[in-house]
Amino acid sequence: MRRLPVFVLLLATLTACGQSSGGGGGKDCPALALVEGVTLDVPPEAAAGLSRVKLEFCWAGKCVTEAAELYPASRTEDQGCVGEVCSGKAVPTGGKYATVPVQGLPLTPVKTTVTFDDGKPHVLDVTPVLRYPAGEECGGGVPVVKLVAGQGGVVRQEP
Repeated sequence: MRRLPVFVLLLATLTACGQSSGGGGGKDCPALALVEGVTLDVPPEAAAGLSRVKLEFCWAGKCVTEAAELYPASRTEDQGCVGEVCSGKAVPTGGKYATVPVQGLPLTPVKTTVTFDDGKPHVLDVTPVLRYPAGEECGGGVPVVKLVAGQGGVVRQEP
């Protein structure tokens, strides 16, 4: 009876020691993840008056519709380093962005309709790409789409 807890502890230790934090090959991989879905960037020159977006994605006979708020975009301004400690601060760009989770995106063309506050639909075909948060060797790849809106609501996919 006394051997069972010792055996379980030993088994757990050996199992943990045999695990790699990476996807294999001995590489240490950070605990990062990506959201499967779509990001939409609206540059400052196109952001005025926009507050929401509705996105419809259709593939393989099914459609998914999601609505999202457009949030103020920012960039990081370098604040310099003191020794080995560096800092930065968020600075508004005047642009806006949205991140929309969409489960089950294929890696084939998806008919996409983007509708901003003006109610005018912008239709385009996008092809999700597989992205890895810390490199392909660490695994965790998910299909993502990056969209950018320009003047007049023109929407395009970026790599």
